[in-house]
Amino acid sequence: MRILLLLLLAIPAQAGDSMLWPERLEPLPVLSAPAPLPSLSAQTCNACHGQIHDQWAQSGHAQSATNPAWLASKAALGDPPACQDCHLPLIQQRAELPRGPGGGGAAGRTANPAYEPTLALEGVTCVVCHVRDGIILGPRELPPEQAPHPVEQDEALRDARACAYCHQHALPGAEDTPFLDTVGEWERSAFGQAGIPCQDCHMQRVSGAIAGSRYAAFASHGGLNNRDPAALRRAVTLMLRIKKVRFERGDTVRASAELLNTGAGHAVPTGDPNIRVELRFELLGPAGKLAKNTEPTSHWLAREVQAEAPFAEISDDRLQPGASRTFDFGGELHKKQDPGTFTLRVSLHWWAMSPEQAQELKLGPEVVSVEFAEQQIRFEVN
Repeated sequence: MRILLLLLLAIPAQAGDSMLWPERLEPLPVLSAPAPLPSLSAQTCNACHGQIHDQWAQSGHAQSATNPAWLASKAALGDPPACQDCHLPLIQQRAELPRGPGGGGAAGRTANPAYEPTLALEGVTCVVCHVRDGIILGPRELPPEQAPHPVEQDEALRDARACAYCHQHALPGAEDTPFLDTVGEWERSAFGQAGIPCQDCHMQRVSGAIAGSRYAAFASHGGLNNRDPAALRRAVTLMLRIKKVRFERGDTVRASAELLNTGAGHAVPTGDPNIRVELRFELLGPAGKLAKNTEPTSHWLAREVQAEAPFAEISDDRLQPGASRTFDFGGELHKKQDPGTFTLRVSLHWWAMSPEQAQELKLGPEVVSVEFAEQQIRFEVN
């Protein structure tokens, strides 16, 4: 099984004067709630910022520490502390702390007296991005008379600096090909060159109750709503081509699918090299089932890296921003196949890991994958 161990060095993007992130990947020492708030839990924020809270609750951030794919991968690796630095960023979210560098195995760890199980269930919770040193940070400063708690402005919340701590990482010896290069991909793209920040796509502005009954425009906190198919579809364009729409039994159906990265300011897919996108061809008979003697044909978009540090890149056939690729299909129509209306179905699937990895971890496809787009071409077979 090739589940990759992350022992990573954070490379912040344009750190500037931001208070958000330390220079290296490490637990965030947020130790107390800023007055007058009684708790660091997102439940506290929910009281006034209910709409933002509910968006966050459906996001990958909220489920970063509870999604089955991450839990299974972490357990298979022996629960390395480095995995928690992004999935459980607060020191209070750790049940145990390493005694020293590495902290491998139970003998290398000690109980954390500051552990708060409720916070651990919240993953990348509100205070991860909005509280430092007892201060609440926001994209704009609010005067005291407009809020029950002081809010200081941190411009990093408006640009890639807010994302780079967990989405841009390199290891010593592999700095030219960072293990996680989402922010780097964006910087090299037309989106980055035009100054279009991550937030324009991943935190689109919506109107609603921003605080209590105050109605205003604010940045959505849903992200991709935990791989919502509609959001994933906006990243790519799928074009199908077929030369004719009438065939005889015994003929070979030849078609192609062109996939274009028309909406993502980074590679498709991006992030963890375990992630991949599948383009699948299926030739369906008149009854809607696979035609006689045919099987689905899949093409995979992924970045392959070595299984050991520094995880040097082996290959990368993902779609970079603005790029396209054509995939050909040839399916033979069995001579004994019933005639009628046939369908060539082409679908796109996002996978958190390969099917082989999921099988080893005893995770079903419904847990690690989502179908997010499909098109069909119908044709007649005589």
